[in-house]
Amino acid sequence: MKKLLKMMKLGDFIIVTLLIILSFLPLAIFTYQNKASADDDNLRVVISADGEVVHEMTLKNDHTRETYEYVDEHGHENTVVREGMTVYMADANCTDLLCVQQGEITQVGETIVCLPNRVLVEISADHSNSDSGIDVIP
Repeated sequence: MKKLLKMMKLGDFIIVTLLIILSFLPLAIFTYQNKASADDDNLRVVISADGEVVHEMTLKNDHTRETYEYVDEHGHENTVVREGMTVYMADANCTDLLCVQQGEITQVGETIVCLPNRVLVEISADHSNSDSGIDVIP
């Protein structure tokens, strides 16, 4: 180890330190983007089955409980509950119940997945009403 430290010069230490700091840059960018999108008032819960959206709920702090029960033609059943700003899978008839054990989700980008029933619950920001800042010239 001492031999390795003798071989390294000051410039080497600067480069290694800079690379370590830059490796955390994507984390900072994505965290900032998620926080910015979470500040929007247009948050929604999207429930998808087999890749198709089957139901959407508006995520708002109204202290009410909204329940959606998904049932498909194969007998798969999932119950999704929204209580104010939290969403969780209350019940499912899958074999492992990992989706129920995942707990609550509250932030943009968080998901609950039920693989046996092919159900995905995610929180997303609805940017359909906002200006993206991109001009499109027809």
